[in-house]
Amino acid sequence: MDWAHVIQAFLSLIFVIGLLFLSLWSFKCLEEKGLKNRFMKKLKTTSRLNIIEYKRIDGKNALILFSCDSQNFAALLGPSENTLIPLEQQKANNDEA
Repeated sequence: MDWAHVIQAFLSLIFVIGLLFLSLWSFKCLEEKGLKNRFMKKLKTTSRLNIIEYKRIDGKNALILFSCDSQNFAALLGPSENTLIPLEQQKANNDEA
C-alpha cells in the first residue's frame, strides 16, 4: 500500500471533521445572534401556551406544569395514558393576612 494514499485519506478525514466543526460553530452563532433568536422572541410574544416546568418521574412517566390563556394545568404523561389536571389560580389578596 502506498503511503501517499494513506496520508491523503487521513488529510481528507481531517478536512471533513473540520468542516463539521465549522458548520456546528456557524449554527451556534446563528442561534445566539441570528434569525432563530428573532423568531423565538416573536413566537414567545404571540404564544398562548407556556411550559412552566417539566420533570421526569421515572423512565416512562413525566409531569408537566404549563399555562394556557392564564390558566394553569398539570399533565401526567405515561406510556399507557395521559392525565390532564386543571389547577386553581393562586390570587394574591391583600385583605387577608
